[in-house]
Parts: sequence; structure tokens; C-alpha cells
Amino acid sequence: MHIHCLQHDHFEDLGYIGDWAFENHFSASVTRLDLNQELPQNTDYDWLVVMGGKMGVNDSDEFPWLIEEIKFIRQAIDMGKIVIGVCLGSQLVAAALGAKVYKNTEPEMGFWPVKFSPEASNDSVFSHFPCELDVLHVHFDTFTLPENAINMAWSPITGCQAFRYRNNVFAFQFHFEVTPENVSGFITEITPEIKEGRYSQTPEEMVGLSGCCAGNNRIFRKVLDAIITIKKK
Repeated sequence: MHIHCLQHDHFEDLGYIGDWAFENHFSASVTRLDLNQELPQNTDYDWLVVMGGKMGVNDSDEFPWLIEEIKFIRQAIDMGKIVIGVCLGSQLVAAALGAKVYKNTEPEMGFWPVKFSPEASNDSVFSHFPCELDVLHVHFDTFTLPENAINMAWSPITGCQAFRYRNNVFAFQFHFEVTPENVSGFITEITPEIKEGRYSQTPEEMVGLSGCCAGNNRIFRKVLDAIITIKKK
């Protein structure tokens, strides 16, 4: 199996997803959109993983490649490819499915809990999550739930933290891919973005709470394994 990653800056890479792929002897490749690299052919990969980034879905005036990226994601979805979106990636996936992406009431920055819906507990993929989980957030935007998608998680100021669309699309507003090995560098990189608010932690607070990354990675191993099982059916 081959995984292709759409990456939007130098540090928001596959992270744990790459570790999981290596352990399973899957190959991986990447397109750096921020470096104006060309998108691959849709026949060149099995899974498409869309990562985070400092830009927003609606910033196409500054980052014109966002328009083609959203079209590319929609093509992958329609072809039945497994598509996974993380943070900005989840917003791009939502936009590709026709949802509205807009500024949230305030930012979520740091390790905060999300609650998983009753639908998640009955889902073959999302049932691997507990009822509540502390996860890393770095986002200013949110989105409406795409038509025919299932809302799987929420937080006090974000009505949709994760969703599933059909059997091939899985989106997460939060960062599950950050590992114990790269969390410190990740926090350093996002520090200039931090804005004060009820749900904004300082870099020092984030570092102090980053021990949950290892447990979150273990949960997502089960999630990724479950997605493979679905695709085989």
C-alpha cells in the first residue's frame, strides 16, 4: 500500500502516521504545496493524507494552490481513495465536500479535551476512542458538517472536531500525529501563532501536558488499523 501526504509547511508532516506506515511496510511520498510542488496522479497512491498548515482554506488569494488542492481532494474522495484530514487537512476535506469553513469564535491552542458522540461509540473506526480524550489543538477555523457526513466528536467551542464520510473519508480537527519525539519541536514552531484566549495555553503549559501524545498514538494505531479493515471489505 502507498500513502501520499499533502504537506503545507516543513514541520507538519505525517508524524505518527509515517511511523505506523513504516511498521506495516507501506511506502509513502509527499507533495509540499508550500514549495509549489506538483500534485501526483490519482493512480499513484492508495491513501491520501492531508496535513495541517498555518494558512486557512479561504486564503487562496495568498496561496492560490489551495483551489487546485481542494479539487484534487474531491477527486480522491470520488474515486473511493482513503482520505484522512488533520487540522487544516480536515478543513480542506470539509471544503471539498461542500462545507463552509469559517473563523471560530475563538482559537483552540494546546491540549484540550474532545468528547466523542454516541455515533462514534457504534462506529467500527471511531469506537476505539474513549468518551473523552485530551488532544492537541492548533486552529482558528472550524466548519459546518458536510452533507451526509457523521459528526463524531465535539468540544465546547467547536461543534465538529471529527467526522466520517462514507467508508473512505476521516477528518480530525485535532493533531493525533504528533509524537513524544517531535512534540517539543512542534510546540516551538507554533509558538508565534499562539493568541490569548480561554482555550489557549502557553508553550510551557503545552509542554507540561504533552505526555498524552504517546497514549493518543496508541489509540490511533487502532484507528488506522480499523480503516484498513474497512477498505478490505
